[in-house]
Parts: sequence; structure tokens; C-alpha cells
Amino acid sequence: MREALLMNLKGFSASDLQKTIDEGIASKEETILIGLGVLFEEYYNSLDNSSRQQFLQSLSSLL
Repeated sequence: MREALLMNLKGFSASDLQKTIDEGIASKEETILIGLGVLFEEYYNSLDNSSRQQFLQSLSSLL
């Protein structure tokens, strides 16, 4: 599933990606959470330790 999602998004511009994410969130379909989780995982894994800590601080401030 991860590979299929990433293949479907391959080549998307930032604008395309924003539209896809915004539409998914607006749909309120729980299945969208799986796709967003894959994107979250890819982003999180791409961060270096310093950026990861900043990201985690930002997330924790939302809770």
C-alpha cells in the first residue's frame, strides 16, 4: 500500500500535493489517514536529528 501511494504521488508539485491533502482532509474519510500516515512517515524519516526535534516540538505544542 505504501509503495502504491508513493507511486501515485510521484512527480506531484507542491501545489498538487497541497490540493490532494486538503481534499483528503475535507472528505473526512478515515481511509485518508492511512495515506497521510505514509506521507508523515516519509517526512519524519527524512529529517536529521535537529530538524526532527524541532518537528516534534511543533507537534507537541498542538496537543
